[in-house]
Amino acid sequence: MLKRRQFIGRVGKTAGLVLLTGTLKSVLGGCTPAVESTNETPINSMADPIPVSSADLLTPGILQWGAESDNGAPYVFFDPEDSSELIGFEVEIAKAIAQLMGVTSEFRDTPYPELANALAANRFDLILNGWEVTSDREQTQLFSQPYYRYGQQIVVRADDPRFADANQDSELTLKDLAGMTVGTGAGYRAEKILTQDPQITLRSYVGELPFDDLAQGAIDAVLIDYPIVAYYVLGTGPGSARNTALKPIGVPIFLNNYVIAFNKNNPQASALQTEVDEAIARLKQDGTLKDIYKNWNLWNEQQAEIGIV
Repeated sequence: MLKRRQFIGRVGKTAGLVLLTGTLKSVLGGCTPAVESTNETPINSMADPIPVSSADLLTPGILQWGAESDNGAPYVFFDPEDSSELIGFEVEIAKAIAQLMGVTSEFRDTPYPELANALAANRFDLILNGWEVTSDREQTQLFSQPYYRYGQQIVVRADDPRFADANQDSELTLKDLAGMTVGTGAGYRAEKILTQDPQITLRSYVGELPFDDLAQGAIDAVLIDYPIVAYYVLGTGPGSARNTALKPIGVPIFLNNYVIAFNKNNPQASALQTEVDEAIARLKQDGTLKDIYKNWNLWNEQQAEIGIV
């Protein structure tokens, strides 16, 4: 079966690090692996010559960020066509923030369940990995402004007669899945949502995605983060292919935001939060984030709700 990072109780591969540098052109390369060029104009000298402060990084000159690459598409993963090349829309966001600061982006590969503890131990400056604000995390972490607004996407079989008239513009709710068996990843936000609906039978998948079972008729539908659907169903990104047996239906529901997390117990965390927020604000206004999301087929009108133009 297809695999995807498991949010709770999984074992990641051995942590490592990859140094990431680049220019604005490489940041906006979307699904094409970045190619560095010394002839490009640095991002700081284009729209705004004043760099964002990087005074509060743990290591001067290096923005260290934690995420998991194992089964991490389309967030953070190694290019299936070049295993030495780290790619993903969050990789490009990290590069863009680092460039605005005039520093190097350094990736720290960390199993997802260990990210919070690694942040608390100051092994890196921040977490950038499809992170959300929760009441538990608020106890030990500070958060940036949102950098992506996403929702839960319904996916069904393309030939299911029950959804013959439904498409991605349809206005659907969980009521449209009443009496059905719906799959999602164990520990995903969708799991909690589905658990609370007595009209739906939940099937959780540990360490893998439910798309194969859906195609084979073992379940009726899938509810999962839209970026995962963009990669594994719509076929956007290196190593991905459109799954013609399946189709997303309805606009994303249960909207929420991805944010960057900082260690609240680090005396520099609040100042670093301010610096990163400034970088994100610039990327929202200068079109960088919009271009990244368009290249990864992640752009939608919900992004305007968090100020991305």
